[in-house]
Amino acid sequence: MGEYDYLIDRLPHRPPALFVDEVLELDPGRSIRGAVSFPVGHRVFENHLPGEPLVPGVVLIEAMAQVAGLVFAVGTGEGDRESVRGYLAEVRQMRFRRPVVPDSRVELVASLDRIFGPAARFETEALVDGEIVAEGVITIVRSPRGSVESENSAD
Repeated sequence: MGEYDYLIDRLPHRPPALFVDEVLELDPGRSIRGAVSFPVGHRVFENHLPGEPLVPGVVLIEAMAQVAGLVFAVGTGEGDRESVRGYLAEVRQMRFRRPVVPDSRVELVASLDRIFGPAARFETEALVDGEIVAEGVITIVRSPRGSVESENSAD
């Protein structure tokens, strides 16, 4: 378990929609490097191109957005104690350079480009064996409803 893996619990996502297994590096409020593995039999391969299983591009985008969300949350100071719910607002200039196949470990990199109001824009990359497989710009917007804990405490 890595030094920053505790941050994964701050994401509101849970399996099967959680696409971050490890947090490898963190520069609070600036950048993050995480990872997710897609072993043979992972749910993302179910009925997706039978006979030629590939990780769907939307799953790679979601994984990059999830690590970006951790930078946004921790960088605001709110991420130190509670989860901050955010939503994927925009995906720009996303390029898929090569397919991601079963048994791949994907490194996820997100670097803060700009914060504007409740939103933050990130430059993101997904890499397999050090080679970029996807890259683009992702914008996350903080939910006006606030943190996950404040929503759950109302139950």
